[in-house]
This record gives sequence, structure tokens and C-alpha cells, in this order.
Amino acid sequence: MIFTLAVYFLWILVTLVGAKWLLGGEEAGLDELVKNGIGWQFVAAVGLLLIAITVFKWRDMRFGAPHSLLKVMWFPSLILLAISLPILSTGLPAAKVICFVAFNTFLVGVSEEVMFRGLLFRALLENSKVWTAIILTTVLFGSVHALNGFTTGEWGQALLQAIAAGMSGLIFIAIVIRTGSLWPAIIYHFLWDCVLFLMGAATAAKTEALPNPEIETTISDSAALLLPLLIALPNFLCALVLLRKVRNANFRESAIEG
Repeated sequence: MIFTLAVYFLWILVTLVGAKWLLGGEEAGLDELVKNGIGWQFVAAVGLLLIAITVFKWRDMRFGAPHSLLKVMWFPSLILLAISLPILSTGLPAAKVICFVAFNTFLVGVSEEVMFRGLLFRALLENSKVWTAIILTTVLFGSVHALNGFTTGEWGQALLQAIAAGMSGLIFIAIVIRTGSLWPAIIYHFLWDCVLFLMGAATAAKTEALPNPEIETTISDSAALLLPLLIALPNFLCALVLLRKVRNANFRESAIEG
């Protein structure tokens, strides 16, 4: 557990300090970090985790083939489809932006799933019951997103993002438990973030093209205060359904097949 926590704190430093360094110490929104170039801090974070897994010879990271995939993923897939529908009205951003967003959000999906649902969850299970491990992992996952305030300078927005991330984090861990693999959670996490950032980039581009973008931005900001929570709510409710049969036992006993 000590080594896992050490990797966790290094991972935070690499992700946050790396982002700040790439920005030259300036503040910027999260969308700027993923749409304007390769996020080298994400590359470094994934590299750190791979090195740690190799050095400490951590096994059973759940990189194997998933089971019960259709039974577990059919409803989360519908949720993902539903949040993708606004793209029909906003359209997609430029091809270059799409490539950067897709590449960076895939790295984020790998990095965060391996760190939280891989390393931390398994370390917590060594000394905790499964529901304790689920709750602690989810709280830590949500809380770390509050630290985005160091990069963006928007601490209120970072707090809302932390709560929304915690709500969505519960479905990621539910997917890992129910499928027995990190891969479905990585792919779902990647697609979820990718869709949201693409819509954000497309909306920002349309807003800048308006004759009065300041008014539109004010209206959008006011309406968007609770939007992250509303978007994450279906994930949270779906996770509760997926986890309804999980009991306080070890991971293998609680990894219920669909």
C-alpha cells in the first residue's frame, strides 16, 4: 500500500506540475490542455504507471479479456449515445482538434483507470472490504479533479468537476467489477471524455463566431453551473444498479458475472 500511495502522489505531481510547466506557469481551461496539442503530461503519467507496474511486479491488473460485456455495457452505451446527440446541433470541431482531443482523452482514460481502478483499488482491497475500497477509490478519484483549480484558476468550477467526476467514477469501478477487466472502463472513460470535450470545443468555436460572444458566454456559463452534475447523474444511477449485488467480500467473490 505504501508503494501504491507513493506512485499516486507522483502521478498527481506529474499530471498537475506537468500541465503547469507546459503552460509556462499560466492558467488555462481543461479544454485548452486537450485540444491544442499533445498532452505530454498525460504521456508522462502513463509512462510512470507502466514503470511502477514493471518495477514492483504488480500482477493481476485486470488487463485480460472482459466477461459479460454485452450485459454490463448495453445501458452505459445508451447513456454515451444520449450525451453524443447534441453533436448533431453543435457539429464537430476541426479535424486537427478532433485528433488531439481523441489522443489526449485516450491517454487520460488509460492513466486514470490504471491509477484508480487498477493500482489504488487493488491496494485498498488488501486491507479493506470491497465497499470500503469502492467508496474510497471513488472519493479519491473525484477529489483529485478539484486540484485542476491549480491549472485553470477556476476553483468553483473545479469543485463541480470533482463532484461530477466522483459520480462518473462510480460507474467506471462498477464496470471493472462486473466485467473483471480494466479495458471496458478505459474505453468508456475515453469515449465519455472525448465526446464532452469535442462538444465543448465545437460550442466554443460557434460562440466565438457570434456577433456578441460575450453575451452568449454569460448565458452559457450561468446555465452550465449544474450541467456537469446532470450529465454525470445517469452514470451514477447506472453504477448503483450494477453494484447492487456486490457484498463486502474480496474482489473475486464480488466480481459478479452479468
